[in-house]
Amino acid sequence: MKKTTLSIITAGLLLSPAFAADDLGEVVVTSSSKLPQKIKDTTENVTIITAEDIKEHGYQSVPEVLSHTAGFVVTSNGGAGQTTSVFVRGLKSDNLLVLLNGIPLTDYTQPSAAASLEHISIDSIKKIEIIKGGQSGIWGAGAAAGTINIITKGGSKDSATLSLKLGSHTTKDAGFDISKKFKAASISLGTHWLDTDGISALAPRDAEKDGYKNLNYYLNGAFNINANNSISLFVRRDYGKFDYDNGNANDKISHGKSDQKLYAIDYKYTNNALSVDTKISQRKIDRSYIGANSTYNTTGKSTQLSLTAAYQFSDKNSLTVGAEHTINKADTLSISSFGTTPSNGKFKNSALFASYTYMVNSLLGADTTFNAVVRYDNFDKFDNKTTYRFGIKRECKIVDGLHSAANIYTGYKAPSLYQFTNAKAELKPESLQGYDISLGYKKYINLSYFSNKIKDKINSSFDTKTYKTNYFNAGDGVKTTGLEINSEYAFGDSGFILGANWTHMFKYKDDKGKKAQRVPQNSGSVYLDYYFGEDSHIGLIANYVGKRRDVYYDPATFAATDVTLKSYTTVDLTYNTTFKKSINFNVTVKNALNKSYETVKGYSTEGRSIYATVEYKF
Repeated sequence: MKKTTLSIITAGLLLSPAFAADDLGEVVVTSSSKLPQKIKDTTENVTIITAEDIKEHGYQSVPEVLSHTAGFVVTSNGGAGQTTSVFVRGLKSDNLLVLLNGIPLTDYTQPSAAASLEHISIDSIKKIEIIKGGQSGIWGAGAAAGTINIITKGGSKDSATLSLKLGSHTTKDAGFDISKKFKAASISLGTHWLDTDGISALAPRDAEKDGYKNLNYYLNGAFNINANNSISLFVRRDYGKFDYDNGNANDKISHGKSDQKLYAIDYKYTNNALSVDTKISQRKIDRSYIGANSTYNTTGKSTQLSLTAAYQFSDKNSLTVGAEHTINKADTLSISSFGTTPSNGKFKNSALFASYTYMVNSLLGADTTFNAVVRYDNFDKFDNKTTYRFGIKRECKIVDGLHSAANIYTGYKAPSLYQFTNAKAELKPESLQGYDISLGYKKYINLSYFSNKIKDKINSSFDTKTYKTNYFNAGDGVKTTGLEINSEYAFGDSGFILGANWTHMFKYKDDKGKKAQRVPQNSGSVYLDYYFGEDSHIGLIANYVGKRRDVYYDPATFAATDVTLKSYTTVDLTYNTTFKKSINFNVTVKNALNKSYETVKGYSTEGRSIYATVEYKF
C-alpha cells in the first residue's frame, strides 16, 4: 500500500530526527500552514492518502479510508449515506476539522458541528491530507484533535476519464472527469452519480432496505495573469438523498436529504521569497429529515475571507502570517408530536495567526527543525481564545532514516449554533491541551505517543417532560492517552509489501469518568499487497476493532442503558489491473468473511459485498 505515514512530532529529545520515508521530503502539503509546504519542513504527524491508494484498495467512501488509518475509528448508523462519526485518538468528530480544498466543512447547523463525511463523493479526490494533533493554532475552532484536508482533482494536465461501477445491493455508479491545460490557464470539471438499494439502517441488515442516492459535480478553473499573479475559481456540490429507520427496522417512510454547495475565489501573488494568498469562500447546507411523526429542516451558511502571506528568509527559516474573518448562520425547525421547536443563530469570528519555522543542520548529530505557531480568535458570542503549537523534529546524521519529533499544543471547539441556542446557561468553548512524541526508523517502525485533556466539555441532558435537549459545560475530566504504531516492509523486488498499524488507548475517559463511548482500547489494520506484471495488484486488508462501550436508548421511554459492543475483524480483498495504460479494472470484495458486527448499538453494517469498477482514460 502506498499510503504515506510520517510520524513527526516534538519534544526537544536529543535523539534523532524526523521523517519517515526517504523519498517523501519533496511532497507538498497545504494543511500545515495554509500554504503549500514541503513535508520535510513540518513537524507534525502527517498521513497522505492518494487517489492511487483509493483506487487500488477499492475504498468506497472517505470514512472507509479513515477507518484504516492509525488513530481513527469510524461508526455509522447503517449503510451508505447514513450518519457517520469519526473518532481520532479517542476524541469525537467535533474536535476534528475537515476541509475540502481548504474550505472548512464545519456544520454549525448540526448539534455537534461535525462535518458530514458520508455525503462527500470519493471519486473526484486527488489526495487526502491527515494531520493528527492540535491544529487550532493554524485553523482555529474545531481543529483541536487535527485536520483532514480533502483535495480534489485539478487541471494541471490534459486528461479525460470515464468510470462505471456495479456491485452488491444493486449499486450503480458512473462519472466523468475532464481537465484541460492552456497556455495561461487550466480548467477541470466532472460529475459522479451513485444509486444503491443499500441495507436496512437498523438491524437486522436484511430487513427493509434503506437506499441512497448521491450526485456531485465540480468545476476548477485557474488563470495566470502574469508570472507573479494568478486567480482560481472553485465550485462544488454534493447532494445526498437517503432513507433511514426511525425506531423500526421496517420503516418505509423516513427519508432525508443533504445538499452542500461550496464556492471559492482564490488570488495568489508570488515573487521570489514572498507568497500571498487571498481567498473568499462560502459553504451552504440544506438538510432535512422527514419521518412518520416528525420533520426536521435546517439550513446554514458559512462565509470566510482569509489572507495568508509567507516569506522565506532563507532555505533555513520562514515566516507565515494570516488573518481571517468568518460569519456562520443557521436556521432549524423541528416539528414533532412533542411540539414545534425553532432554532436559529449567527456568530462572527475574526482571527490572526503566525507560524515560524527554523532549521539547523547537524545540531548535536541531527538535522533539526523548529516550528512555532500562535493564533488569536475574537468571537462576538464566546470568550476569545489564544492557541499555540510548538514542535521539533530531528533527522539523525549518523543512522540514516532514524527520526524523532514532538509537538505540544492547545486547541478548542466553539459551540455549534444549535448547542448555543439550546443551552441552560451561556456556553464556553471547549479547551484542549495536549502533546505527542514520535520515534521511528524509515518506514520499518514508527511510534507515536499522544496525550490530550479537554476542559469545559460541552455535554447534554434530555428532559423527558419537555422532550428537549439542553447543553451545558461539564467539568474537567475528558482525557485520552495512547500509542500508535505504524510499520511497512517491502520484500526486495518480489512485489510484496506487508504493513500494519495499531492503536492502543491507555486512557479514554469521558467527563463522567466512564470509558469514552464507542472508542475501543485496541484497533488496527494489517495489509498485504502484491504488485506484478506492469500494472497489476492484489491486496488484502484485515481491520480489527476491539470492544467498546455504547449507550442504548429505549425508543419508547428514552431510558439510557450502557452496553458493550463486541470486538470484530473484517477482511477486504482487491484486484486491479491496467490495460494499455488507458483502461483500469478493479474488483473489491468487502467483508469477505461476511462478519456480523455493530459500530453503533442496534444499527446494521454491510455483509459480504462485491464491487467492480471500469475506468477509461483518454
